[in-house]
Amino acid sequence: MTSAAPRESGVGAIVLGAGAVFIFSLLFAWSAGQIWEDYFITFRSSRNLVEGLGLVYQAGERVHTFTSPLGVLVPALGYRIFPSDEGPIWFLRVVSACALAGTAALLARHAVEQGWSRALWWLVLCLSVLEAKTVAFSTNGMESALLVFFAALAWREITRLGGPRVVSLAIAAGGLMWTRPDACVLLAAMLGGWWLFGDRRFEREVWRGGWARALLFGALLYLPWFIWAWSYYGSPVPQTIVAKSALAPEGAGLLRMLAAPLRCLVSETALDGLFAPVYANAGGWPRDLLNVARLLARLSAFLWLLPTLPRATRAASFAVLVGAVYFHQIMPYPWYYPPWTLLGAIALVGAAASFGDRVTPRVHSSGSIALAVVGICSVLLTGVQAHALRVQQTTIEEHGRKQIGLWLREHARPGDRVFLEPIGYVGYFSQLKILDYPGLCAPEVSALIRDGHRSYAELVDALHPEWLVLRPHEIGRQQFEARGTLARYVLRARWKPRDELDTQTFVPGRDWMNFDGEFLVFQRASASGADSLTN
Repeated sequence: MTSAAPRESGVGAIVLGAGAVFIFSLLFAWSAGQIWEDYFITFRSSRNLVEGLGLVYQAGERVHTFTSPLGVLVPALGYRIFPSDEGPIWFLRVVSACALAGTAALLARHAVEQGWSRALWWLVLCLSVLEAKTVAFSTNGMESALLVFFAALAWREITRLGGPRVVSLAIAAGGLMWTRPDACVLLAAMLGGWWLFGDRRFEREVWRGGWARALLFGALLYLPWFIWAWSYYGSPVPQTIVAKSALAPEGAGLLRMLAAPLRCLVSETALDGLFAPVYANAGGWPRDLLNVARLLARLSAFLWLLPTLPRATRAASFAVLVGAVYFHQIMPYPWYYPPWTLLGAIALVGAAASFGDRVTPRVHSSGSIALAVVGICSVLLTGVQAHALRVQQTTIEEHGRKQIGLWLREHARPGDRVFLEPIGYVGYFSQLKILDYPGLCAPEVSALIRDGHRSYAELVDALHPEWLVLRPHEIGRQQFEARGTLARYVLRARWKPRDELDTQTFVPGRDWMNFDGEFLVFQRASASGADSLTN
C-alpha cells in the first residue's frame, strides 16, 4: 500500500486533488444553499463594522458577540466588496473552498513523507476534507475551513522530516488563534502527541532550534487582536465563551477529565460525532451508519496504544483522544469537529498503511476494498447531507426564522427587546435588541444564569422583554406554565414550518429539524396594541 505515492505524479496530482476539493465544496454550497443560523449572528457585527457602527452586534453596546476574529472579518471584507446579504456569504464560501483545497495539498505532502499510496491520500481526503460536517460548515458561513487549513499546516510542519520551518509553524499557530481562541487546545494536542512518541534528545534539539521561536512568533501574530479586543470590549474573552461556559455539562474538573478516556471507549460521548452527520444524535439516520461512525471515531482515538504504528499515526490518534477529553468538558457543536476529524482520518489512514505492509496479498486486497467502500460511503453521505440541508434551509430558515425576523421588524417598535434562543435569522432580519439564551450577545442574560436563573421563564420574569419567540416544547420545559409567566403576554403570531417539512418524503436527519418545526411569537400585554393572533 505504499506504491504510487502522490510524489510520483508530482504537482499535477496535487493540483488535481486540490481542484477537485475546491469544485466539490462550491457544488455542495450551491446544492445545499444553506446559511447557518450562527453566521447571521456574526454577520450582523461584520455589517455594522463596514457601516461605521463598530465591530458590535448592537449599535452602542461593545459586546464581543463572536468567537472567531477571522470569522467576522472575512465576511466584513466580503460586505465591503459586495454590499448585499448574498455577496458576503459567497465571498466566504470561495475563501473557504480555497482553504479546503490548500488542506488537500498539505495532506498530499504529508502522504509523501509517510509513504502512503495515492489511494490512501484520496481516502484521507474523503474522510476529512470531504466529510459531511467539514464541507457543510465550511460553506454555510462558519469558520471551519480556515480552522482545518491552519490545523493541516501545523500538522504538516510538526511532522515534517527535518523539523518544522519557523515561519510556517508560526503562521499556523497564529492562524489557529485568529480563527478560534480555543484552538490553542488543538495545537497543544498535536504538539503533545508528537512529543510523547518521539526521541527526547532529538526533541530538545528541535525545540531549541525552532519550535519555541515558531510558537513565540505565532503568539506575537495573535497579540494585536488580543490587545485590541481587550481595549475595545473590556476583555479578550469573547462573550460567546463566557455564556457557554455556564452550560458545561456536569461542570469541568480534574476527575471528569481523568475519567473521560474510559467513558469515550465504553459509552456514548461527544467523540462519537467525529465522523457522523450533522446533529446525528438527534435521530433520523440509520443505526448501522451511526455504529460505523462510532467505530471509526473510537478506533482513531485509541490507535496510539499500538506501539508498532508510525510516530505520526500515534501522535494524531493521541491528539484525537485529547480532543475527546476536551469535548467531554464542554458542549461541542458540529462546527467544532472538522479539525479533529482531520486528525482522526490521518490516524486511521496511517494505521491502514502500516497494517497493509504486513498482511498477505489476499487480506491486503480485501482491506483495500473495505477502505474504498468507507471512502465512497463518506462522500455519498456528504451528498445526502447536502439534500437534507437544502430542505432545512428552505423550510426552517427561509420560511420560518427569517420570516419571523421580518415580521418583528414590521410590527415591533425601535428599542423593543426580544427574548429567544435562536439568535441568527431573527436577530439579523429584525435588527432588534436580542436577549438570547444563554447570553451570547446579551451579557445581562449570562449574568442572571450565573446567579442561578436557569429557566427561560425565570429570565423573562427578571428582564421583562417586549417580545418572546418560543418553540412550543419550551413552554412546558422552561417553567412558563409553572410560573404563569405567559399570563403577561399575548400570542401574536405562529409559524409552523414542520407542516412543509412533513410534505418531504426523504429527509435524513428529520428529527433534528423537527426541533425547530414550530415557533410562537408573544408580545408583552402592556406593550401590545392588539390582543389577537395575526399569523
